[in-house]
Amino acid sequence: MQTDNILLGKERPTPHVTLNPDQKLYVIATGGGYSCFGFDNARDHANQMAQILNRADLLFTPKDYAALAGYRKYEEAVSAWSRSALTRQTYFDPGTDPKAAAVLESRRQTGGTVRLVLGDTRSGEPWLNEYDVVGKIGRSGGSLKVPLLVEDGESGGGAILTACVLNIIEWKSGRTLYRHPAYREPELSLRPSDVPDRPWAVIHLNEVIARFKDMGKACAYIAFMRGETIEPRIFQ
Repeated sequence: MQTDNILLGKERPTPHVTLNPDQKLYVIATGGGYSCFGFDNARDHANQMAQILNRADLLFTPKDYAALAGYRKYEEAVSAWSRSALTRQTYFDPGTDPKAAAVLESRRQTGGTVRLVLGDTRSGEPWLNEYDVVGKIGRSGGSLKVPLLVEDGESGGGAILTACVLNIIEWKSGRTLYRHPAYREPELSLRPSDVPDRPWAVIHLNEVIARFKDMGKACAYIAFMRGETIEPRIFQ
C-alpha cells in the first residue's frame, strides 16, 4: 500500500473508498491495488478550493473529517475547480508560502534548473534529501495542475511538496531565489567512522546520517546539504 499524491486532479470514476482511522487515511481501491489519501489532505485541499471558488458549501464541517462524506466533498471540490477557469492555473498545496509559489511559477515559465531544499517549515529543519531536488519546474495535467520537478533528460517528474519548500536556489549561479523565514542550514560535521570500508561519517544532531569511502565525497555531501550547487553524482 502506498501514499499516492497523484490523486490530486486525477479525473476518473469515483473509486471504492474505505477508512483507516488509525493512520488517518482514506484507502482507495485502484485497478492494481490500493492508494491512500490523508484525512488532513482531503480537508485542507477541499477548504482551499472552496475558499478560492467562494463556495461555502464545499467547506469541511466537523462531521466530514475522517468520514466518507469528507472524501466525497473533496471530490466535489476538485470537480468544481475543473469546471472553473482556475483549472488553467498552477495549483499549489495548502499552506504554500505565496513567495515560494511565485518563484516556482516564474521558473516554470522561464525555465532554468533549480535546487530545492524541502523540510519542516515550522522548525526550519531541512529533510536532507539528496534525490529529486535538482531539476526544472514543470507542471502536471489534470484538473489540479501541480508543479513538478523534472530532472535533466526526463520528460516528467514528481509532484513538489510546495508547502514544504524551505529554499530555492538557482543552479547555475548558486543564487538564492527564495528562502523561508524559518529555514536554517543544517549543522553537519565530519568524523572518522567505525565502518572500515566507509571510514568517514557525516553527523547531524549527534547521529550518523551518511558514511563515505572518500573524504572528498563526504565534504561534497556536506556542502550540498548546506545549499551549495554541487552535482550529487560527485558523492552518490
